[in-house]
Amino acid sequence: MAGLVQKLGLREGQLICLLDAPIEASHILLAVLPCSVIIHNSLEASNYDLILVWPMQLQGLAQFFARLQAHLQPAGAIWAIMPKQKFARQRGIDYSWNQLQAAALTTDLVDNKTASFNEQDYATRFVIRKLSRAKAL
Repeated sequence: MAGLVQKLGLREGQLICLLDAPIEASHILLAVLPCSVIIHNSLEASNYDLILVWPMQLQGLAQFFARLQAHLQPAGAIWAIMPKQKFARQRGIDYSWNQLQAAALTTDLVDNKTASFNEQDYATRFVIRKLSRAKAL
């Protein structure tokens, strides 16, 4: 699991938000997170280094990504974690990765990395486009 820390870019002192994390995923992350990481379970702050989110439905996803972006540091990242196709239906997920990406791309976000989260889930990292970051500073 130490590899997960590197894959997701988790570092000492970061402010992280876990949104709608399944219990199993929360346990995985809490076991490997650096000690000085500050974790929120809701969008309490407006300057997160990382937001890890487990979207459940397609409806309203574009607006949700816009809301997440508003709570992100300009150089921060949003990790959207979803089940691999084989497990998505079992969990009631009603969207595909392409639809997830399309929803995020309606904002100033762009995807730039994917990573395996565990045997059933994978994550896509979205960051604010460089041009938009410059405007935010």
